[in-house]
Amino acid sequence: MVKQLGNGRSALMLHSSMSSHPQWLALTSTLSATHCCSLPDLAGYGAEPLPTMQPWSLAAEADLLLADLPDTLKAQPLDLIGHSYGGALALHLARTQKLQIRKLVLFEPVAFHLLPQLPDASALWQEVRALADALPLLEANQAAERFIDYWQHNGFFAGLPGRMQQQLALQVAKVSLDFQALSQEPASLADYADRVKSPVLLLSGSHSRQSAQRISAALRGVLPDVRLQRLECGHMGPVTHPDLVNKPIAEFLLA
Repeated sequence: MVKQLGNGRSALMLHSSMSSHPQWLALTSTLSATHCCSLPDLAGYGAEPLPTMQPWSLAAEADLLLADLPDTLKAQPLDLIGHSYGGALALHLARTQKLQIRKLVLFEPVAFHLLPQLPDASALWQEVRALADALPLLEANQAAERFIDYWQHNGFFAGLPGRMQQQLALQVAKVSLDFQALSQEPASLADYADRVKSPVLLLSGSHSRQSAQRISAALRGVLPDVRLQRLECGHMGPVTHPDLVNKPIAEFLLA
């Protein structure tokens, strides 16, 4: 079930890997007077079961998402917001034009399939592949620690409450499928340039991993109507710094 809050024009919010729809509740509160916000849990997160389809893809993720959305939402223009894996999914939806998108907000979409296409990003691609290859070989708690510390910093996972560590470990199996989908998306920078027609606000954390920042820079160079804004936070800014991140999102959507 897709949670819906607020009144007004439609907004669809897509969370990151190892997260769920509550990551957007603060933004929903900000927009509730002007938007009817739809907050799904993506496959394998929150209340949604781990998918069994192989191989996994952003197209499969999109199909599951669209099947859960109300027909009224799919029949009208909407504002689409995505973070990390949810940002890459939002890019897929925009490129394939499976939804009518009024404005698109992306916080560091991890479209990892673009890294091999960039002449200066081979080391970053190898870094991402090393992380993706390591996770299935680790025990769940160790895999969750490796993934979380990559996006935060060494020791971050160890400092979390035990209950939160357990919850993250229960979700880490989906991360390997997310990497599979992100790495194998059949799209180029030219495809995004040709197919993404809506105005785009592209947000990036100045303290984030270079793998994510490099993708944002590449997209800024090709999207026809895009504004890149760097914020003083890391890759998990929508979770760790919601006030900082939500302010430019609200300003962009309400302009």
